[in-house]
Amino acid sequence: MKTPEAILQNSKPSKASLSPAGERVGERAFALSLLLTATTAFAEVPLPTSVAATGDLEAAYVATRKPMALADVLKLANEKSTDLAAARAAAQQVAAKARLVFSAVLPEITASVSYVHTSTEQKFDPSAFIQAFEGVIDASIRGAGPAYGNFGPPSEPVIAGVKQGFSDAASGQLTPTTIVARNSLYGSLLVTQTLFAPQMFLLPAADQANQAAKYGSLEAREQVLLGVARLYLGVEGLSAIEEAARDAERVALKREKDATAQQQMGVATDIAVLRAQSETAQARATLATLQGQRVALLAMLEALVGEPVRPVDGSPTHFEVTASEESTSPWDSTYLVRANRSGLESQETFNRFDRLSWLPSVVAQAKGSYNSNKGFAGTNFILDGIVAAQWTLYDRGQRYVALHENDAKTIEARAKYEGSRAKAKANWIGAKTNLVAAQVALTQAEAQASLASRAQKQIDSAYQAGFSTSLEVSDIDSKRFFAMSAAAQSRAQLEVRKVELAAAEGRLASVLGLETARE
Repeated sequence: MKTPEAILQNSKPSKASLSPAGERVGERAFALSLLLTATTAFAEVPLPTSVAATGDLEAAYVATRKPMALADVLKLANEKSTDLAAARAAAQQVAAKARLVFSAVLPEITASVSYVHTSTEQKFDPSAFIQAFEGVIDASIRGAGPAYGNFGPPSEPVIAGVKQGFSDAASGQLTPTTIVARNSLYGSLLVTQTLFAPQMFLLPAADQANQAAKYGSLEAREQVLLGVARLYLGVEGLSAIEEAARDAERVALKREKDATAQQQMGVATDIAVLRAQSETAQARATLATLQGQRVALLAMLEALVGEPVRPVDGSPTHFEVTASEESTSPWDSTYLVRANRSGLESQETFNRFDRLSWLPSVVAQAKGSYNSNKGFAGTNFILDGIVAAQWTLYDRGQRYVALHENDAKTIEARAKYEGSRAKAKANWIGAKTNLVAAQVALTQAEAQASLASRAQKQIDSAYQAGFSTSLEVSDIDSKRFFAMSAAAQSRAQLEVRKVELAAAEGRLASVLGLETARE
């Protein structure tokens, strides 16, 4: 930095060369020159620590990121993305609920076991009726003789003998039968199989709903991969623009050194030095802004992928994507359209069921029972077979409510399907057109960058020879930076447009090197 004395010595004009009027003009010019020179002198300060630290912070942050190719980053996101995990879990919930439809044809098996203790035992003892039977025998024998007229009244010993013989024979056969013991064990096994039910018409809806949920999770995966690809390519584009900004900074520093040297030799004005220093400061501010944006994009990329990653330096990503023919309706291959189509088919299946739900249900049952008390059956095990039919003649109007509700849902599902197809087609047309426009823009941007580079060299040579002004040099440096930045941005944008076209045709995963998920 020059001292104030040197500034005054170099800037003060010679009075011998000035007239009285010119002397006053010279004094004013001297004052203006002194002000500008002082401003330039105080502007010649090193880069502030906060600005210089931005590059160090970015370098330290980038160093913690693992360099990976886009294909590897997408595979990692497919495995560890929290958004994708939530979408897959939601699809699994729908698939689990869809399996409830199969309950109409699956058997129901119920087993029960119980142990019962009672304070009063219940028994049936037929020996208590022996005396009553003896009275019947006595009355029968005594009445049999007179009834036939040929027999006299039987003797008492005979009657007593007959009754004793009956008592002896019955006492050995009539054992007590336990109905409920103090401690009893009961068990049963019931198998119910539905032979026919109106719910069987809903069986196709289970697969359709499951398919819709699967397509929904795949659509979520497409969106996550698309977001990751956009961020990854955006970071690559920022890296290229940042390199152009560094080049602009190097050129600005060179201009500043040349202008300072020329000013010290007296062949350049202080304004040229001030302009060069302003361009250096502007280049550094632009570079700091780009570095901050790059760090922010890398942080967002980590949030989507699940791990700290960054693009590989010096290896820009490139895809080869060609748009399909419109006659093949490629937009119908998107997972969102396919999910809505499966949802519509599932809802139409519910409509068919609503119109047949009045049919009866026929079931068959097999029931096995165990009772620790044999009772009168004489066995502990009993097996029953049952065939039953149930026909709901009127259910308080609930069937008609469900019918009209499902009709409205079908209209809604059809509208969603048609709307998704129309939006998918518009998205495909836009993606195809944007791809063509991006290719044209890249060609134009590269031509502009090449032209700006050649023009910069020409004006720089002219400036060194004294045939060009510092203002022209500043202008061409700015134009070259913007041309190089536009070219870098156009390259990244072209790859983004290719990715968007692949997503609009439902083949993003295959284009990015991922296999279709088997879920």
